[in-house]
Amino acid sequence: MRLIFLEGSPASGKSTLGEKLVEGYKAMGRKAVLLDHDIYIDGLFPGWFQMSQQQKESEIIKARNKHLDDINKHLLEGFVFVAIGGIWLTNDDVTKYTNNLKVKTQVFLFHLDAPLEVQKRREVQRGHNPMIDLDQWQKERDQISSWPGYIYPNVNTPEIDAINLMKLINDERGVVC
Repeated sequence: MRLIFLEGSPASGKSTLGEKLVEGYKAMGRKAVLLDHDIYIDGLFPGWFQMSQQQKESEIIKARNKHLDDINKHLLEGFVFVAIGGIWLTNDDVTKYTNNLKVKTQVFLFHLDAPLEVQKRREVQRGHNPMIDLDQWQKERDQISSWPGYIYPNVNTPEIDAINLMKLINDERGVVC
């Protein structure tokens, strides 16, 4: 079993690459699952973006706990677990999750680094979301000087990127704990 976090800006390829990783592990005969933290927030708290900041923070914690419950359940069942949609930008962010794991396993963190132009093209292809400001996301990410895990330049086809990530995982690159 493994826990693999994929983190990145909107349209950086988290969902697509996560799906390809799960397909790759399943093709190798491993049990694997992908769960998106954002789906938990949207599913548990529709309209969360209209809440006050304090309400948002409270609801995000509830969604994180449900996400963690499902991570623990699948890890206990021996799955390779790919988690996306959470914000794992610092060691503290990672620790908040890993301290609540009931199963000790290697935890990998990959920051998907797609150029802003690629993100914008992908967002147009999937349908523009007016709530997403890719320029602002990129500006905030550019302010981060140190990243836990591994920064992966997600610029190839999803199939090639999945193969490359699986090689990095097998070489134990991106291990955060």
